[in-house]
Amino acid sequence: MAEKEEPEAFESSAFEALEKDFQEVLQELIGDKSLEHFRLEYEKLHRALKKSHESEKRLIKKCRELNTEIVSNAAKVQMALNLSKEDQTTIQNLKKEIERAWKMVEASHEKEQRAKETIHNLKVEIANL
Repeated sequence: MAEKEEPEAFESSAFEALEKDFQEVLQELIGDKSLEHFRLEYEKLHRALKKSHESEKRLIKKCRELNTEIVSNAAKVQMALNLSKEDQTTIQNLKKEIERAWKMVEASHEKEQRAKETIHNLKVEIANL
């Protein structure tokens, strides 16, 4: 976190130095009527610089927020992909289990059919005795 704060602190102190320089130059220009037009333009440029600086700070803040949101959403997507993969594995395992159950049912039906045939044959044999 200190790495992120250092550039902001440097930027803030640099901007404060610019602000101090502006005030010093402005004080020098206020006394000279021949530089009035220059002073007005200088103030206008300074206001534009301040406005631009504030906009830049807002944009940087918004970029950081969006970056945090992107990272968060990427983690959510990864988690969803992992869950989806797990679900696919579970589905495959359940399909195999159902297939084994149906084979057991078929085997049971065949065994039952053979038992019925055996009973029928035994009844026929008993009737013949």
